[in-house]
Amino acid sequence: MDEELTLFLILHTFAALCFLLYILISLYGSKSKVIPPSSRALIVIAHPDDEVMFFGPTIANLTRDHEMNVHLLVLSRGNFRGEGNLRKMELYKAAEALSISKDNITLLNYTKLQDNPKARWSEELVADIIYQYVESQDIGVILSFDRFGVSGHKNHSSIYNALLLLTSEERSQSFRSNNTRILVLNSVNILRKYSGIFDLPMSYALSPISFIASPKDWINIQKAMMCYGSQYVWFRKIYMIFSRYILINTYDILK
Repeated sequence: MDEELTLFLILHTFAALCFLLYILISLYGSKSKVIPPSSRALIVIAHPDDEVMFFGPTIANLTRDHEMNVHLLVLSRGNFRGEGNLRKMELYKAAEALSISKDNITLLNYTKLQDNPKARWSEELVADIIYQYVESQDIGVILSFDRFGVSGHKNHSSIYNALLLLTSEERSQSFRSNNTRILVLNSVNILRKYSGIFDLPMSYALSPISFIASPKDWINIQKAMMCYGSQYVWFRKIYMIFSRYILINTYDILK
């Protein structure tokens, strides 16, 4: 009985600390000093709905606290099941819910960059696309997936490989020497992935860069996902409730 009571008290104390930390971070801000103020941010994703399911807290913080001009580069229409045209329209509605201007959205439909969870995209092609966008739009920071791509989707990890290529000796010195930051979203194990707010202490302690969604942000992210009627099936509804990525984004610095 004493052991059960002790465990009960420990769990409730931990839960209370998580909520207290969440409130404090919501009030005093996330850890994102590495991002240049007032610069243009480019979020590079593979498919429509990635911006909501994985980068919602980031977008909320950048558009609100940093007053940044957020751009969205979507490398495919997500046409794996023939819903590309529908997802295109859903993307614009979701982006509006996240306060991203339609003028700042670039949605591609290249033959060589089609939605396929088992297909690796050409890192050279993706790197060229990102490079041209960064140069033409004077982008100050790029945010995208790490090598695991959060969900293990090969299209996601292909973007990371392209970013890695951009920073390599093989690419032009002009990109490697400019001031554009590259941040990659941390992938975590499945237990942490679905721990929601209870992953907050570890995430905040371990990562040099973090974005936390406020309660209002969380509601807006939920509304944005509801714009994706074609994707809002039962298992994604569960994901939207329990996933840490709806509440917490943490990054490593690639460049």
